[in-house]
Amino acid sequence: MTLTNSKLFPINLVLTNLASLILLGFSGSMALAETPSDVYPAEYVQQYQKECMAASTAEGLTELDAEELCECTLTEFQKQYSLAEFKELNAKAEEDQDSANSLVEVGQSCFESILYE
Repeated sequence: MTLTNSKLFPINLVLTNLASLILLGFSGSMALAETPSDVYPAEYVQQYQKECMAASTAEGLTELDAEELCECTLTEFQKQYSLAEFKELNAKAEEDQDSANSLVEVGQSCFESILYE
């Protein structure tokens, strides 16, 4: 991991954009069959990774850092929420700050783990 102090500045923007990506991009735009496991469907994962990478690199993260952040957040979401629960949390987060904070906390946790690796 090669995050420098200059990479610390965009963390709030990255996390805000990541939260926006989650809230807007995945709140219902992908109508996929639900899977009973904690692993999200491949199409969902690919779209998440694509949009997360674009948002993260646009905010100044290197491709490697963005890849690690996106992989971490996806892994944590899959550990904590079924796909149905994740979609429900996204829908609630549009109007409920506690739900939105739950999503942002995952991003913050992942960013910190990458930063201090």
